[in-house]
Amino acid sequence: MPSTGRKGKNNGDAQLDEGSVSGGFKPVIVEKGKKFAAYDINGRLIILGYNKRIVQEYADAQNKVRFE
Repeated sequence: MPSTGRKGKNNGDAQLDEGSVSGGFKPVIVEKGKKFAAYDINGRLIILGYNKRIVQEYADAQNKVRFE
């Protein structure tokens, strides 16, 4: 009896933890449906919003304030 193989889930679009990459203080932007979330290096939520550009700009500004 041949074994049936199943394809696994496609995780090609999964966000990887970028904290181990050099320059890891950069906030990570994750898309969840229609919303975008920005997380700091410790995994804490910085901002949640519908416009990726606004979320990115706010997260970058908060990053400069927190680490200076």
